[in-house]
Amino acid sequence: MGREPSLVDQAYQALKRDILQCRLKPGEVIIDARLAEMYGMSKTPIRQAINVLDREGLVVVVPRRGTFVKIVDFTEVQDVYRLRALLEPEAAVLASRRATAEELDELDELSEATVSVEADSTSRNEANRILHVRIAEVARVPILVRTVTALNEEIERFLNLRKELGKPYTAVNHGRIVDAIRGGDEAEIRTVVSAGIERARVHMLEAMLEGSTSSAGRAS
Repeated sequence: MGREPSLVDQAYQALKRDILQCRLKPGEVIIDARLAEMYGMSKTPIRQAINVLDREGLVVVVPRRGTFVKIVDFTEVQDVYRLRALLEPEAAVLASRRATAEELDELDELSEATVSVEADSTSRNEANRILHVRIAEVARVPILVRTVTALNEEIERFLNLRKELGKPYTAVNHGRIVDAIRGGDEAEIRTVVSAGIERARVHMLEAMLEGSTSSAGRAS
């Protein structure tokens, strides 16, 4: 039997979930007393969870000012997608060499969850992260898993922010990625994965630019 999650674990998971799903929005101040009330626990595990998320880069602690959810900017978005374009095609190639039949079937199921019409966009965005991380896990390179996880947590946050801007986005080529991994043609795998990441990058930046333009128009 696995151990029961500690209060710090629970606080960490709850706070991270709320950041990734943009219930706590980029730039928003984090008040430990308010979170303690929300999560039904004392402030101590909340503070410890904040320390972990600070190390992970999802929150920013500013001395004498407070703790804030890390903001999102265009440069960061570009950098995250560039790193994904470097790493994820190779993760998919390794997955094609090392995946079992059962793991390939699992990737098919995860792919379907990213476009499920029965799920809301927040759930599809979470499924998107889980799929890309699972491909890296199947590649069986632990440091790659950690990096792809961090990148796709940021992507999940970007996608949920996009939803807040009124521009929800649903991935459309995950089935092709899994088919390519099954097929084992390394050039095809790299092409399909790279194309999907580039398409997502362009859509994300367009949505952020449109959101910025709309906000400027309302402010004027």
